[in-house]
Amino acid sequence: MTSDMAGTILIGFDDSEVAERALDRGIEEAQASGDGLVVLAVLDMPFDPEGPQSFGSLTGEAQMIPLLEPPEIGPIFAKARTRVDGAGLEAEYVWAAGNVSEKITSAARDHGARLVVLGAHHHGFLGRLLGNDVAGEVTHELGELDLDVVVVD
Repeated sequence: MTSDMAGTILIGFDDSEVAERALDRGIEEAQASGDGLVVLAVLDMPFDPEGPQSFGSLTGEAQMIPLLEPPEIGPIFAKARTRVDGAGLEAEYVWAAGNVSEKITSAARDHGARLVVLGAHHHGFLGRLLGNDVAGEVTHELGELDLDVVVVD
């Protein structure tokens, strides 16, 4: 990518204090580079609600249940929008439900992100053992694709 072409910065935002710092960092990066912003909120779920759904008889065709934006996403985006608007920038606000690291990784690919900014959530030994290090998983996955990831403490 040449320096005169704007790219996309994807920011993972979950309304925590560390996510606010990640949002501020993403805003600073966008102001310096002219890149567009995508703010992503992920509703952590143990399964992908957009995945295969099978209800009813074995011979009937599975019907997909439409995934509607849950009410808790609105206040999260309102908080992010206040910060982004206050910086004089615009952003696209998207949400997903399912495994957080998988959704961040696929959103980065889908939006052609050149940079992903995440907050570091410090996990204890058990959390790391069970694979709950979202920033680590995203950094690993996107590093293989040569995408930059900034993890903010």
